[in-house]
Amino acid sequence: MSTPRRAGLFAGLLVALSLVGCQQPPPPPPVPGEIARTGTVLQTVNGQAITQDMLDTMIKQLPEQLRAQLEATGQIGQLSEQLVIQEILYQKAVEAKMHEDPDVKQTLGITARSALADAMLRKEIETRLTDAAIQKWYDDHAVQFARPQVELAHVMVATEDEAKAVKAELEGGADFAAVAKAKSLDTRTAAEGGVLGWVRPKDIGPLGAAVENLDAGGLAGPVQSAQAWHVLKVLGKRDKVPLDEVKDQIKEQVKGDIAEAYIKELKEGATIVDGAGGASVTPPEAGAAPATPPAGGAAPAAPSGGH
Repeated sequence: MSTPRRAGLFAGLLVALSLVGCQQPPPPPPVPGEIARTGTVLQTVNGQAITQDMLDTMIKQLPEQLRAQLEATGQIGQLSEQLVIQEILYQKAVEAKMHEDPDVKQTLGITARSALADAMLRKEIETRLTDAAIQKWYDDHAVQFARPQVELAHVMVATEDEAKAVKAELEGGADFAAVAKAKSLDTRTAAEGGVLGWVRPKDIGPLGAAVENLDAGGLAGPVQSAQAWHVLKVLGKRDKVPLDEVKDQIKEQVKGDIAEAYIKELKEGATIVDGAGGASVTPPEAGAAPATPPAGGAAPAAPSGGH
């Protein structure tokens, strides 16, 4: 072999070796459960930060009713301790390679699929949950909100004679709210001018019977209840509960309807085949590509023998 040819082969070998050296092994797959640790650090566990963003994410995942309950009772901060406990257990599980256990891997897969499915459903609900959709639901269910109501204010006193005196004062032009603040025994409403809010006359016994035929601005009394005597004023009347007062309630109903309709659409557009025929799936051997069944199911076996 000539010197130039040997030099060329040697150079080619060096290039090949350099290319092999440049090929890095593929990175290891991510450990399940790793998340971005961003935001204000609340605590650290074995050097790993527990952050406000992590806590906010946990809070977002709570059902709305539970979240409101925890916030109302001041227990929302206890979730930080749960994150600490979770972090300790998570670190131990990774150290023990629990994520490589087949049963755990299956559970992690199911959990991930569930999270993605829920995220998809929430996104679709948010897209379709418009003011127009809420208004339509309200209009379609108008009978549910057809409740004749009156907005009432009252002055509560101890005796009938006191009630008569209060009514005479009001009929003489005294300001109802000022009289209620000065004389009403109902400490819950006196400071607000005696306002009771919107009620259905049939729900408040003799008080309702006294005002159900009055127009806005009308006075009634003295009226006796089990506790005391009352002078009443009708502040307003309406035949139905307005949308603004029931909007949050309706939103939950509309969300449920949207979810049901969307899932129905997806099922109708999917190819779903009953597996009751007894077919089974086995995991492929290591390194083998998973088998793809024919589009029409398994092919029929060839007939044996000849005719």
